[in-house]
Amino acid sequence: MFYYFLTQQVKALVQGMADAFPGGVLVFDAANRTAVKMIAKTWLRTAKIKDVGAYFAVSDAPKEIGEWDSRLQVTSRGYMLGYNDLKDPSVSGFFRFLAKVGDNGMKMQIVKIRFGGKK
Repeated sequence: MFYYFLTQQVKALVQGMADAFPGGVLVFDAANRTAVKMIAKTWLRTAKIKDVGAYFAVSDAPKEIGEWDSRLQVTSRGYMLGYNDLKDPSVSGFFRFLAKVGDNGMKMQIVKIRFGGKK
């Protein structure tokens, strides 16, 4: 859902949540600018949605989001890796390929933000 907001809006929301929920955790998916542009071209066009103009994107969530506020402890892992162990023999070669493209090339990731104490 954050894809459809400006970075400043996401930052304000996260900081507001840190104020309201010290000790809380927020988890969401994110991707780099290239991936988000692809989402806009495919998913939004397919859904016939035309009035979305803001696209939140990050490549290195711990570094980029972590700089927003000292109370944020940010970690991330690859989006595809967040759901499957790619070393498991039951994982198909195609899924491994998608994981490599998505997680590495497009920086698709699951982001976890733990909210620390007060400022």
